[in-house]
Formats: sequence, C-alpha cells, structure tokens
Amino acid sequence: MTKIKKRKNDQLNDSSIFFQLVNGEIIYPGDVKKIISGELTVQRFKTGYEIATRTSIINHLIKIFDFKSYLEIGVRDCKNFDKIIISNKIGIDPKPRKANKLIYIDTSDNYFKKNKKKFDLIFIDGLHLEEQVSRDIENSLNSLNDKGCIIMHDCNPPTEFHQREIYEVEGKFPAWNGTTWRSFAKLRMTKKNLQMFCINCDWGVGIIKKGSQNIFESNDSLSYSLLDKNRKKILNLISVSEFLNIFN
Repeated sequence: MTKIKKRKNDQLNDSSIFFQLVNGEIIYPGDVKKIISGELTVQRFKTGYEIATRTSIINHLIKIFDFKSYLEIGVRDCKNFDKIIISNKIGIDPKPRKANKLIYIDTSDNYFKKNKKKFDLIFIDGLHLEEQVSRDIENSLNSLNDKGCIIMHDCNPPTEFHQREIYEVEGKFPAWNGTTWRSFAKLRMTKKNLQMFCINCDWGVGIIKKGSQNIFESNDSLSYSLLDKNRKKILNLISVSEFLNIFN
C-alpha cells in the first residue's frame, strides 16, 4: 500500500517526508515518477504534503479560492467525496455504493432539471461517455458561480484502449477513461471565453473556469490519433508543478 511517511525525530520539511511504493521505492516531495496514469508525485498543496490526485487538486483549489459549496457528479463509493474539505457539499449518483444524507440518488440530468443552486466547485466524474459528459459540463456551467471551477476526471487516456466506449472487457473491468476527453477537447476547440487546463496526473484532471483561452484549431474529427499527436496542445496539458505555480 502506498503512503506518505515522516521520519522519526525529524522536523517537518521536504527531506523528512517521503512516499513509499508497494515495491519499497521512495519518492520525496518534488520528485516525479512517470506512470501510465500520468505523474506520480508528492507536492506541497495548500492542505499540506499530498500525493497529486483529483482529491488533492480539488482541496487545493477550495483552500486558495475560499470556496464554500461543492457538487460531485458520480460519487460511486465516496472515496473522493468523503475527503473533500468544504462546509457545504452535495453528491449525485443513480447507484452509489455508499449513501448518506448528502447524496442525491438520481441521475445528473434529473438533478439539474430541478436544481436552482449555484456552486463554487463542481467535480464531474459520472458516466465517462462524450454525450453524457458534454451535458454534465453544460449543466455545470449553468450552475457555476462566476469565479467557480469545474474539475473533470479521466481527461487524458494514455492509449486508445483506455478511451474505449465500453468499460467491461471479457468479463473484466480494466482501467477506463472512456470518451471524456472528447467533451473537454470540444471546448478547447470552440470556446474562447473559458480558461482550461488538464493536469497530467491521475488519468488527467481537467480544469474549466470562465476566462479566456487560445483555442486549438483543427478541421479533423476527434479521433484518438488526433489526441495522441496533439495531446499537449489539445488538452492544454500541464504538469503538477505548473498547476501549483498557476494556482498558488
């Protein structure tokens, strides 16, 4: 099991904290190990030293912008939802593996039809298919406070297999990013009034804010080959350290 440790009798600093992999390999803060899901790195977020994941990124943004309200689409087992540090949070899932009074058991489409609330941060991690993700983004933009953020998971599939449309393969469930990236890419190619980044960790953590951006221009269809040849530009792909420099 991976975990962050602190050496005994040392003061809390970069050299006294390390991340130990299951094989015993040690990673210190600032080190970057390239794995299939992106960068594996320990960095100093606003909430402290953390492994770079969607959870640490979300909590970092909540802290620096003093966000007060949070909506999560697709809570599943609540492993991310339960770790989000914010005063007001709501989750949506039609079939959550774990339920509590903060979780609406419903589809995101149905929820947004009735919703009148605005949120500071909305995390999209529901059905990983372009049609649904695009609706979730559009509905989230309509339910977002002006200075808020939308965060998306699974925006950077490393292979064509990872961006398949069907999760199950021969009775098994290998890592799956679906076609989430296409919804993200469409906005990168058409919306100048947004500011968008994809952080290269945890299968691609997308950020969407109101602002401005230079769009990625292409007349080609959104095929995996287009993504693979233009990954950095089409996703505006940044490292974890670049994210921390931009949002500090």
